[in-house]
Amino acid sequence: MTGALSLRFSTQAQHDVRRITNQLSDLQAQIASGARARDLQGFGGGASGRLLNAQGMVAASDARGSVLGQLQARFGVQGAALGQVSEATRMLQQSILDALSANDGRGISTELDLSFASIVSALNETWNGQPLFSGERQNVKTIKFNTLDQLQALTQPEDMFDESSRPQTIELSAGEPAAISAKASDLSQGLFNTLRALANLVDGNGGTIGQPISNDTRDILQNLAGQLGSEAEKFTTEEGRSGQLATRFEQERIRLTERSNLLVKEIGEEADADIGAITIQLNSLLVQYEAAAKTFSDLSNLSLLNYLR
Repeated sequence: MTGALSLRFSTQAQHDVRRITNQLSDLQAQIASGARARDLQGFGGGASGRLLNAQGMVAASDARGSVLGQLQARFGVQGAALGQVSEATRMLQQSILDALSANDGRGISTELDLSFASIVSALNETWNGQPLFSGERQNVKTIKFNTLDQLQALTQPEDMFDESSRPQTIELSAGEPAAISAKASDLSQGLFNTLRALANLVDGNGGTIGQPISNDTRDILQNLAGQLGSEAEKFTTEEGRSGQLATRFEQERIRLTERSNLLVKEIGEEADADIGAITIQLNSLLVQYEAAAKTFSDLSNLSLLNYLR
C-alpha cells in the first residue's frame, strides 16, 4: 500500500469512527429519553408541524373535557334544586286537596309557609358561587324577597328576580349553543303568582282558612290547586331537560377523552423512539465501529517510512 493510499484510508477510518460515535450517542440518547429527537426541530419541518398541531388538539380536547366533567357536578345540584321546587309545590297542592276533602283548611297556611321557604331556598341555590338560575349574572341572590309578605307587595319581575337578560349557555358543538338552565323568572313567575294569590286568600280569611271551608273559598282553592299542579310540572320538565343535557355532555366528554387518547397515541407513534429498531441499529453500528476503529488503529501503527515509500 502506497503512503498516499494509507493516509487516505487512515483519514477515512478516522472520519468513520467520529461519524459512528455521533450516531451511537444519538441512539443512546433516544433510548434514555424515549423520544426520537431532543426537540421539535429534530423532527423536521413536516413532522414538527404535525406534532404541534396534534398537541394543540390534545390540549383543547382535555380542556373541554375538564369543563364538561365539572358540569356533571353542576347538573347534579341543579337537578336536586329543581326537584325540590317541584316536590314542595306538589306537597302544597296535596295539602289543599286534603283540606278540600276534609272540609278543613286550617293546615294550609302552615304548609304554604313551609313550601314557600323550600322553593325560595332551591331557586337561590348556587354551584361554585354561580347562581344556578340567574343566567349569566354572577355573585347575586336570584330571588330578591325572603318572605310571603314581601312577595305580596311585588308584582314586576325586575323587583322579584336578580338575573341577566340571557341564560348561561355552553356550546355543544360548532354553532350549537345550549342553555345550561332556564332563568328563575321563566321557571317560577307563574308559581310565585299562585303563591301570592294563596297568601292573599289566607289573609282574606283572617290569617287562617278555617273549618268548614266556604263555597267561595273552596272554588278558589280548587283553582289554585290546579295551578300548583301545572307549575310543579314545569319544574319536573326542566329537571328532565337538565338530565338530558347532563347525559349529552357526558357522551361528549367520553368522545373527547377517546379523541385525546387517539391523538396521544398518534403523537407517540410520531415522536417516541422505536427501541427495537434502535437496538438493531446499535448492534450494526457497533460492528462498523469496531471495524473502523481497527482499521484506524492498524494504519496508525504504520511507521512514517510506510507513508514515504
